[in-house]
This record gives sequence, structure tokens and C-alpha cells, in this order.
Amino acid sequence: MPTVLAQADPITTTTALAPYLAGPGAAVVVLVLLLVGLYFLVVKHLVPLAAALGKRHLDQIDALIANQKAESNAITKTLASIDRRLARLEDLTDSGRIPLGTLSPDRLT
Repeated sequence: MPTVLAQADPITTTTALAPYLAGPGAAVVVLVLLLVGLYFLVVKHLVPLAAALGKRHLDQIDALIANQKAESNAITKTLASIDRRLARLEDLTDSGRIPLGTLSPDRLT
């Protein structure tokens, strides 16, 4: 008589695996697959999106800094001009060359 080592009845095998396919084991497998899908979604889409948004934000800050430097240079130039004009007027008024009650030479032109 031939010896059969591992022979399983298909009906018994299905009924034995049914609790694993519909029970907590299947839920764990589904959860792991869901987490893997979520990981790939984050890595392939959200991380590059966040990097692009961060780069755009830093570029805007760089543009604001450049604009502020240009404005600062213009303000410094204007204040230097005002300071020179004020120094000239102080020199004229301190020496008594402009009589009180008359217009300054800057206002005549």
C-alpha cells in the first residue's frame, strides 16, 4: 500500500482558512497594505509638494529682502541729501547771512 504524506481535504482546508481570511489576520493585512499605500502617497506626492512650496516661499523672501535693500539704499541716499541741505542751511543761518523773516535760498528756486 502506497504511503501518502500530505494530503488535505479541500473542504476541510477552506473551512480551516476561513477564520484567518475573514478575521483579525485579514484586518492586519489590509491595514498594512493601506499603510504602505499611504506611505507611497506621502513620499511621491506630498513631500515634493511641500518642498516646492517651501522653495517658492524662500524665493519670495529673497525677493522681499532684495526689494528692501533697494528701498534702504534709496532712503539712505535721500537722507544724505536732506542732511547736506540741512547742513548748508545751518551754515547760512548760523553765519547770519539769511536775515530773519526772509525765504531761504533753497525756497527761492
